[in-house]
Amino acid sequence: MPKKKADLSQAEQSERFRKAIDDMAAAGDLSPNDGNEHFERVLRKLATPKKRRMDAK
Repeated sequence: MPKKKADLSQAEQSERFRKAIDDMAAAGDLSPNDGNEHFERVLRKLATPKKRRMDAK
C-alpha cells in the first residue's frame, strides 16, 4: 500500500527541502560544481544538431 503523503504547508515543505539539500551537501553527495558541469554538458548536447547518417543500400 502506498505511503500517505504528509500534509505540510508550503513553508514546512520548503524548510524540509532546504534541510535535505544541506544534509546532502554536508555528506558530499551534492556538489554545485558537478551539477553545473552536468547541466552545461546537457545543454551542449541539446544545442548540437544531430548528424544524419547515410545508410548504404
